[in-house]
Amino acid sequence: MDRPLLYEYIELRDAARDGWKLTHWDEYTAGLNTEDPPQAAHLTIDNRLGAAVSLADQTRRALTKLIP
Repeated sequence: MDRPLLYEYIELRDAARDGWKLTHWDEYTAGLNTEDPPQAAHLTIDNRLGAAVSLADQTRRALTKLIP
């Protein structure tokens, strides 16, 4: 997880529901589990700058799984 990028994204989103997250950033991010994938079907997208696979390519791959 890229904590600075996540902070920037949440800050720019400017949603009222995010006030606590930004004020208590360390507490909020300590509770995030980014290591264990959910047990339900899911797609993982790496939206970090400089990700090994571009966001566009990841999106194309995800769509091929959703739209056969």
